[in-house]
Order: sequence, then C-alpha cells, then structure tokens
Amino acid sequence: MRKRGIVAALLAAVLLACAGLHGFITQLRVQNLRHIGEVTEVVEGARPGTVLVRTERSGRGAWWVVDDRGEPVDAADERQVHSGAMEEGCAAGTCYRVWRGELKVQRSDNGGSGEYRTVWEIAGPAYTVLADGYPGLGDRAEHLASRSIVAHEVPGGHVLFVANGRDGLLFRDAGNAWHRLGAPDSGEGCCFYTPVPRLSTEPAPFDPTWPAAALAAAVVLVSGLLSRPRSRAGTATVVLVPGLPSRPRSRAGTATVLFLATAAAYGAALAVNLPDAGMVPGLLCGTVWALAIVAAGCVLARRLPARLREPAPPGSHGAESVAP
Repeated sequence: MRKRGIVAALLAAVLLACAGLHGFITQLRVQNLRHIGEVTEVVEGARPGTVLVRTERSGRGAWWVVDDRGEPVDAADERQVHSGAMEEGCAAGTCYRVWRGELKVQRSDNGGSGEYRTVWEIAGPAYTVLADGYPGLGDRAEHLASRSIVAHEVPGGHVLFVANGRDGLLFRDAGNAWHRLGAPDSGEGCCFYTPVPRLSTEPAPFDPTWPAAALAAAVVLVSGLLSRPRSRAGTATVVLVPGLPSRPRSRAGTATVLFLATAAAYGAALAVNLPDAGMVPGLLCGTVWALAIVAAGCVLARRLPARLREPAPPGSHGAESVAP
C-alpha cells in the first residue's frame, strides 16, 4: 500500500505540473499581448532614409529609429524629432493617407489631387477578432486605428510607414508587399519587433502540436511498456515472444504508463506552443522543454510500474516465461 501511495503522489505531481505549465503559457501569452507597445506616431527621421517611431506602454513613451528596410536600428529621444505626425504622405507622385478611426490606408496615383482608393485595411470579422485579442484595449477607434504615415522614395519604388496603434508599425516595401511588423523594443540588444497576433484571415502556419504530442506519447509508451524490468527476486514478468522485451503483469503498472504517456503528450503539445519571450523564439525554448518532458516521462514510465508489481507467489523463482 505504501508503494501505491508513493506512485499515486508522483502521478498527482505530474498532473499538477501539466496544469502549472498550461497556466504559465496562458499567462505568458497574455503578458506578451500586454507588452506590445502602442505605436502612436511615425515621423520623418533626423537622418536620411530613416523614420522615427514612437511607442507607448504603461504610460511611458519611447522613440525608435527605423530605416527604409523596415529594420529598427537604434533608440532615439525627443531631441531627434524635428517634424510632426502627418495623416498623408507622398513619394514619387504617389500619395497615401490614413483613415482615422480604422485600420485603413488609401492611395492616390496623381499626387493626391484625384480619387483615393483603399489599398490596405483590416475590417469586419478579422478586425473584431483582433480587437478582442488585445487585453485592456480601450476605445478601438483610438487605440486600434491608423494614425500617421510617412512615405519615402527608394531605388526601385517607394516605401511606406504607418502608425497603427496597438497593431504596431505597418510597412509597405518597394515591392508593394505589406508587413505588420509589430512594435519596436529592446532587450539585451537593440532592437527587435514585438510581433502582433496573426489575423484570422491569414493562412495558419505549421502547427507542431499534434506531431509533438504523438511523438512524445509513442516514446514514453515504448519506454514503459516494452522495456524489460530489472531482474530481482519476486518480480513476475511475462515474455510473449522469445527475444522480445518482457512486460509487467500488473494492470496498474500498464495504466500508469498510459497515464504518463498521455501527460507527456499533453505537456509536449503545450511546450511547442510556448510564446516568444523577447528575442528568444518560443519554439526553440518549447522544443527544449518538450525533450525534457519526454525524458522525465520515460524515466517515470520505466520505474513507477516496478513499484506496483506484486511479489511472485511463494515457491516461484525469477520470471516465468510464456512462449507461443
């Protein structure tokens, strides 16, 4: 009974660890969304080929230098700001303007004197899902809307920068591709973007959840069910096929292995969905966590069933074998 109590306590600890990992990842994901700085302004940079981007978070503001490739290159300060935010910008005879209160950019091909047409926007259900995903967003028309714009002529065309509030910095490259870059930030190095959530209308990326779960379960099952128990007096095993590893006779041991395989699958599925932590990719850390979870599951699956095996009946010696 004491052995069963120890095993039950360890399995309960595994269950609590899975619940704790789930809670940690959920909190980290919410914290990442809260951490995204709101891009409130984009203005002309003090150096040619750059813009200055202002972010605000928790009542504190910061300025960042972003070059015409869309790359953040340095932190800035108020002294480098020489122009105000504009709602319209032109380059090479093409003008763009933001639509206040919405995530929308319009374009005019004749210097802004003619009709504007919408060339980029997030609207409808996609906008609703995006807004609902930001904790503590507030007024959507203020905090999730296009605010200011800067256009630069570059070799091969022109680029565009748009301050989109909580949706970060929007960048149009010279090839007419639009990129939701996120908010400039810095950690141990300078600088990187805190990415914004994927839109519901965008193609889903590769999902490692099911492959990771299936692989983790399979490895733990193989380790627990097909490994030969240590040979010691009073341990009864059954060999189903000569030459193959023996298996414990205890049903409780088999159930324990199945439980551990399920827990390892769940833990690995959670781990590979770990959000990014600053400059550290979440998938990299999650893969390390998943490997550690599988390793721990294999160790427990090999050792815990041994504690549940009943001693052999008096008079038996070693392991009994049953051959076909």
